[in-house]
Amino acid sequence: MTIIDEKILIDIGLTKEQSRIYIFLLENGLCNARVISLKTNLGRALCYKVLAQLVQRGIITKRDDLGKISMFFPVHPSRIRIILEEEKQRSDQANVIFNDSFGMLSSKFNLLSGKPNIRFLEGLEGLKEMYGDILAEGKDIKLIRSPLDHQNIDTANVLRSHIEKQAKMGIKVKLIGPKRGDIAVDVLMEKDKTRNVTRRTIPEGFLIPSQIIIYGDKVSITDFKGGLIITIIENPAVRETFEKMFDYMFDTIESSY
Repeated sequence: MTIIDEKILIDIGLTKEQSRIYIFLLENGLCNARVISLKTNLGRALCYKVLAQLVQRGIITKRDDLGKISMFFPVHPSRIRIILEEEKQRSDQANVIFNDSFGMLSSKFNLLSGKPNIRFLEGLEGLKEMYGDILAEGKDIKLIRSPLDHQNIDTANVLRSHIEKQAKMGIKVKLIGPKRGDIAVDVLMEKDKTRNVTRRTIPEGFLIPSQIIIYGDKVSITDFKGGLIITIIENPAVRETFEKMFDYMFDTIESSY
């Protein structure tokens, strides 16, 4: 056994103890735990623990068919590369899942601490993340629409995909937005009906560059003019403030297309 051999295995993801046992088995072949413990200078309890780890990872095999005492044997080194690649893929997938849930977990912690949670997202991926958060909340939303939301074809496609998923989930939408001159009134009314949308149309001069969505205890503000930047604020008082302003506008505006 050499220090260099151990370092190579440590560098590719094994612990010092795992490396020591694997190299010992590679040099000596089939052995039982007592011999492995003595020859590697690892305490018996630690040795059994590390052997179990190596067996679980598939780096060594345990033989119980050769007698009363379990015996251990190393797998071929080429198998280690495959095992480590599979573990890395699982780790990468776990990171993706964690990153998707990070905002919600962070929000819960910040709310517990009494501090507002503010997140900044960017680009199409940020827009998808924000809409994914709305679907995860699964609650009805209040929306002040910006006429700039459909100017970019990629952004428009993300919006359409989200609206379809939102409608299938039965999420209801109260919407305040500019008059739609690009679509016939009867067609728009039918679309609103199928999408669970109750609409209020604002005067043509009231054109805002950012979209505002109130959902759960959150308010998202999406800047469609300055480079698709999304700010999500999670705070009951902030949400209540925006919601009261929205309700006042919604109740004041006549229901017209």
